[in-house]
Amino acid sequence: MNGATSRILFQRGHQGTRSLRRIRRLQEREYSLLSYTSPLQSSSQLQRCVAAPSSSSLAALLSTTHHRQFHSTPAASSDNLLGHSPMARSNPNTKTTPVVTPKPISPFGVDSNNSGGGIWEQTSTKKTKLNELLTELNERGIDTGSKGMETLDEAAVGEEGLDLDLVDGMKILVKIVDGSDDNNGIIISEDASSQYENQVINTNIEQAAEQATTQVFKLFENTSEDEEWTKDILESKMNEAIRILSEGCVPDVSDKKKKPVAGSLDVSHPFCYLRQFVVSDDTVDNVSGDGGGANDDDLDPSIQQQIETLNNITTHALTSSTILYRTLLLRATAQTLINNWDQLTTITSGDIDRAAISKTELPSTSQRATINAKSIQNIFEAYAHNSPQDWVQSWWKLIDADKDGLIDQEEMNNCVDLSIEPVHLALGNMFDMTLEVCPVRTIGLGGEEEARKKNAWFLGVDAGDEDAEIPTNIPPVKLSWRNRRKELKQQKILTKTFQATIARHFRDQAEAPHRLRCIYAWAEKAHQDNKLDSVLVDASEDWGSGAASAVMGRKRYVELEPKISYSEFREVQKKTFPHLDRIGEEIITSFKEDLWLLQGKKRQNKELKRDGKGAP
Repeated sequence: MNGATSRILFQRGHQGTRSLRRIRRLQEREYSLLSYTSPLQSSSQLQRCVAAPSSSSLAALLSTTHHRQFHSTPAASSDNLLGHSPMARSNPNTKTTPVVTPKPISPFGVDSNNSGGGIWEQTSTKKTKLNELLTELNERGIDTGSKGMETLDEAAVGEEGLDLDLVDGMKILVKIVDGSDDNNGIIISEDASSQYENQVINTNIEQAAEQATTQVFKLFENTSEDEEWTKDILESKMNEAIRILSEGCVPDVSDKKKKPVAGSLDVSHPFCYLRQFVVSDDTVDNVSGDGGGANDDDLDPSIQQQIETLNNITTHALTSSTILYRTLLLRATAQTLINNWDQLTTITSGDIDRAAISKTELPSTSQRATINAKSIQNIFEAYAHNSPQDWVQSWWKLIDADKDGLIDQEEMNNCVDLSIEPVHLALGNMFDMTLEVCPVRTIGLGGEEEARKKNAWFLGVDAGDEDAEIPTNIPPVKLSWRNRRKELKQQKILTKTFQATIARHFRDQAEAPHRLRCIYAWAEKAHQDNKLDSVLVDASEDWGSGAASAVMGRKRYVELEPKISYSEFREVQKKTFPHLDRIGEEIITSFKEDLWLLQGKKRQNKELKRDGKGAP
């Protein structure tokens, strides 16, 4: 480099110097495959300087071209850069128009999680993985547009479809209980069991459940509106109710220490036919004249009789299962009342402060000594006959000790948790009872051939003869150690998965705590005009530490949040948290998604192992 070029570079300031140093650093780091367009080339004066033939070294340096481009910001005056944030736009002298990109549509469509503005957009790893499994099926040529996620049922390998059929049957069962009164009246009527009565389903099971329910309600006879129960009375009443209802639930699986039985089968139990519960099309019974009716008329009379018999068995099993599930809900409700005495009787801090303002005496232990007996009876009646909406409302009335219809936010959260807990317990008991009366695989009956001989059509086995519509009881099969281990292993996988679903669905996936906070914040509360009430409360000796807290005239500042009524809660809950209107269905649907994940990961690991890549 000659002297003239050096002088020009130093006279033009630091821009050329920083550029040369940057070029040298890039070359020293051996960016041989990257391109660089020097900012020096954008300056006409510097271009004239470095383009001189005499500056051979500088020209050689600047003539090196690569493939990467670094875009520099044009020089701006120092006053415009004063206080300029490095996170702002590149050129502070120009205005930029924000580009509004359209919000991507969720691959799962619009549902209760994202219909309210995308607050709870489904971005969980569970949904993402399900979408990945669905995409893989689509790449294989399987049409996933018509059925959506239900297409994963068709991808089940071997007897994995039995698990999905079991979940579908449980979903139909809990959907009846979670549904409206009209739906219950259509499917569950007083003469439903006698109408479809047959020699297969044991009618003593449903009769025992109904008798147990009747005996439990006798515990509430002559209960007045003002009657109060202490903790001892409540525990004695509820323990007696649990004993009566346990006798009406056959088999009793409340003893968790009992070892699971592999290969046990009881075809007289209604839970044995859960896999046969399907949603029928409305056009099945009223077939139009375009060929459907003619096909039914052309059927052999023996086949028609067989179909009618199978339908009677399945329908009778559905009605009996619904009665038995209601009984399990009542037993779980009694257990919930025993376990949550403290939550039902604890006085909130807001009630304590309001009592201090109104000079009302409260128990010294910050807990009420009794709860209303009539409210407990209303809870049992709600779980025995009504829908989840009535369950929440019955717990609301029990928690509302002062009978003004208003409760605090903390009590509102407890009310929702208490209404869900009996469903968790009842579904867990029903699932355990199902595993007790029917194996999860045909290997639990000694293999597919043995299952076919025993007419186990409820496990997806084809009938072996014309009389296969009447299944036979199979005594406990002495399985080999290998088959027993396979059966128990599959039972353990299903039980563990279902317990995990129950524990985390409403808490994590449905985000119940966050939704409840939003319900309380968005509800138009009439109490205190939906505003905080700032008050000064006399400081008692129990507040603070030392004698300074008991000084005469000392006050403490308190902010009282408004209370909420059930009608105000319900108005927002229907839009923001509709999951509460279908508690059982939500849990079973989440359980099926977990099974889809298990089966999908198993298929992926099998393919990776076959390709020699190994499972992750």
